[in-house]
Amino acid sequence: MPGAPTGFVGKLSAERPLLASGITALALAVLGVLGARHSPGALVSDLILRFVMTAALVVCAPMALAALTPQRPGLRIAFLGLIIVLCALLLAAVLGRFGDGIALALPQPPIGVAMGLFAFLAALAPLTRSTLRLGGIGPIAAATGVAGGIGYLALENLLSSPFSGAASAIALTAGVCVGAGVGADYARHFARGLTPQTAAASAGHTAIAPAAFSMLAAASWMVVVTFKANYGMIGWRDLAAAGVEVLLASVSALVFTAAALALLRPSEQTAVEENRRRQRFAEGWRPFRRRLPATTATAASVIAGVLMVVALFEAGLADVVSLSVFLLLILIGSGLAFVSVRTSLLITLLLFISTVFTGYVYAVFEMTAPPMTERFAALTLSAIAFSQLTVSWRNAGDIWRNARDIAQNAMCDGLRRFAVAFGAGGAAMVACAYAFSWEAGVSAAAYFAIVAGIGLFLAPFLMVALSAQFQRY
Repeated sequence: MPGAPTGFVGKLSAERPLLASGITALALAVLGVLGARHSPGALVSDLILRFVMTAALVVCAPMALAALTPQRPGLRIAFLGLIIVLCALLLAAVLGRFGDGIALALPQPPIGVAMGLFAFLAALAPLTRSTLRLGGIGPIAAATGVAGGIGYLALENLLSSPFSGAASAIALTAGVCVGAGVGADYARHFARGLTPQTAAASAGHTAIAPAAFSMLAAASWMVVVTFKANYGMIGWRDLAAAGVEVLLASVSALVFTAAALALLRPSEQTAVEENRRRQRFAEGWRPFRRRLPATTATAASVIAGVLMVVALFEAGLADVVSLSVFLLLILIGSGLAFVSVRTSLLITLLLFISTVFTGYVYAVFEMTAPPMTERFAALTLSAIAFSQLTVSWRNAGDIWRNARDIAQNAMCDGLRRFAVAFGAGGAAMVACAYAFSWEAGVSAAAYFAIVAGIGLFLAPFLMVALSAQFQRY
């Protein structure tokens, strides 16, 4: 029977699921209570409650509903129709169409974002269904971890910091990505023949590297923005608080998801669905594969570089020094987390090119870019989303495969993770914008969507081109 590394954290979560999840839940509850007792009045408790309710509405509920999407086309259409009717009734109640007496006191934009997230994930159900089902507890665990992180911010007297809302959004997205990654790796290991407990332990161990990169990315963001805001001084307390919040959300999602999967007794249908997903992806990717040999991918990458230079001359680039430092820190952080020069190089390239093109888009349409703090928070989320693709590209590398095979296997494994990160990242920013009264959060979510969308378009070309170049040596 094939094996896979499990590690201490993975084995602890899978072999002692109740103990590991119980200790994690207790630690988060203690942090929340201490934070609420530390601050006078009900400010912290109200903020935690508001965040949990908003995150549950905007992030957790749409992902849970998308995970319940049936596989058969007829049942899927009926399910989607029912959800559309329920959403229409909810939206009518929010707008007060049934009378002022029964109007719901819910903000309209988060309701719209929740509906959009569900529609996005439901449309990609053949690609993401198993990941959302197996990692379904991840969003709830991530929101719980962020709630504990808010308590830590209160203990450090940092709730009034202008970075608290963005840090919470980054932490929530990182936790959701970790939970989804555990579910995706569990399905892959179980389909290979591992026992449920071993598959859960190995999936938990594999999720450590993305969680570590999320922490380092958040620290990189905090280094740049606090250095700028404090006129040359890094805010070490803010940096530590952001790292702790991401750590709590990631560890909570990892432990709870791995523990839940270890207690699960899956049938062979789980392996069947994973194998069918890979087969359907290979069939859908075949036309793209035929039209993208290594020479074409290299030429497309060169053309993208030329267009990037044109965009730089036309629109320029804001905060060049800060962006350079941020990209350097992302390059170092990804290299440390994933122990791969190729992975760190691809993440940095995608982030830089996408940032340049996004600036050009904003200039062409005469849109106002978000402030620096929010813009770099969006870039941090984009780096986390790109890491879902690039780490799959690293794992798919093999000297016996050609460049197109490597890119296909990377996209097959990484595209579902990226889709979850893309949807959860934008929704998390909107949720934190309303929970923390963070005015620029919605514009930061739009900026993140553009950067991540451009990076997704460029990723296959760069994967094929770089794989062909690295295979020469």
